[in-house]
Amino acid sequence: MATNVIRTIVLFYTALLIVGCTSERSTRLVDSTDTILGAPLDQVKTALVYVLSIDGYPVRDSADDDRVVMTGYRRETEGLWDWLLRTRFGVGRSRVEATVSPDSQDTTRLTISVIYEAKDHLWSTWEETTPPPHRSATLHLRSVKKALGLL
Repeated sequence: MATNVIRTIVLFYTALLIVGCTSERSTRLVDSTDTILGAPLDQVKTALVYVLSIDGYPVRDSADDDRVVMTGYRRETEGLWDWLLRTRFGVGRSRVEATVSPDSQDTTRLTISVIYEAKDHLWSTWEETTPPPHRSATLHLRSVKKALGLL
């Protein structure tokens, strides 16, 4: 009797493992824009870091590649409780990954990708979704162009 119960439990967990491993991995929903700007690389990178910092993103360079600029999750509020919004109580959070590379001596290729995650309620998990217009990659690109004086 006890061996039948153990065998049933083992079969149940094996079936769960097989079903979990065979499910398809979801594709990333990334809002991305790519453009060539009429400014040198160092000016574009400085403007990008400035714009992202002003918008509340903690900016850091990639450890592997000097051309890549990455951010942590955007700070929604200034203060002690911001980590609660980014981890549990918030309904949306975003981060940015950008690649800055020289196209020619006076032009720079800029690719901005916004990863936006949202959830329905307190106990649900974060899921990637398309960002709202006020968090889109095109808005960040427009802000960089404005900082460079290209608009």
